[in-house]
Amino acid sequence: MTPYNPNFLDNIAVFTTEEKALLDTLNRKVSLSKFLANKSYIDKFGMDFIHTSAKIEGNTYDRNDTLTLLEYGRTAGGKRYSDAKMILNMRDAYELFIRENLAVNKNTLKDLHYILSDEMVADSERAMPRNEEVIIKGCEYIPLATAEKLDDELNYMFDKYTAIENAFDRAIYLHCNLAYLQYFKDCNKRTARMMLNVSLKQDGKMLYIPNEERVSEYLASVVAYYETGSYDKFKAYFINEYKGTVDAVLAVENAKKQEISRPKRRKP
Repeated sequence: MTPYNPNFLDNIAVFTTEEKALLDTLNRKVSLSKFLANKSYIDKFGMDFIHTSAKIEGNTYDRNDTLTLLEYGRTAGGKRYSDAKMILNMRDAYELFIRENLAVNKNTLKDLHYILSDEMVADSERAMPRNEEVIIKGCEYIPLATAEKLDDELNYMFDKYTAIENAFDRAIYLHCNLAYLQYFKDCNKRTARMMLNVSLKQDGKMLYIPNEERVSEYLASVVAYYETGSYDKFKAYFINEYKGTVDAVLAVENAKKQEISRPKRRKP
């Protein structure tokens, strides 16, 4: 077993110079302000974010189930109520994140967790540090077990975050170490993914939208960080996802350009 290593929080160098250049190039292809001004983008990619984020947590809703729930409020027959509630919580957190200019700090972290953990944990445990042991399945990592130490490490992590200069380094550092700390009793990774996007948005960068085809890659990369403190697997995963999101937005824009340039049909 691998106990918590406080030195992981001191590792603030995430991407290489070449990787940062690639991410900057991708980011310049899609304007965040243009994305946020387009409701169809917000709705389409928001649904993708919510659905895949839920899949990462073991949610059994498929894309059609998720769409039906979000669009019409109808739950999927024969499936757990908690799956529907998880998706609705994610929708509420996503809408808050899109609507408000949230800062990267402890208050935002707790506000998002409070939304994401509704009916997932006891009310007394929402937005509160856990004060008990937690065992992570399929992993050798042993997180911290006391609220006092978790709070101390979280404060230290936010201090280190503010010292990081590159926006992409900041976002990945924040995500990986929030997931690593396991500050709350539950809903840690989903809160970390929301905070990753809070960080990107605050820095004016295009958002991260996970793809459901790469759920296993996401989970493996997080476990790799837990056990080694290396960002290598997660940053490779993130670069692929970021490129996929940018390409998807560009595909929509190119389709419109082709439509405009296509001549009208001649009248018979």
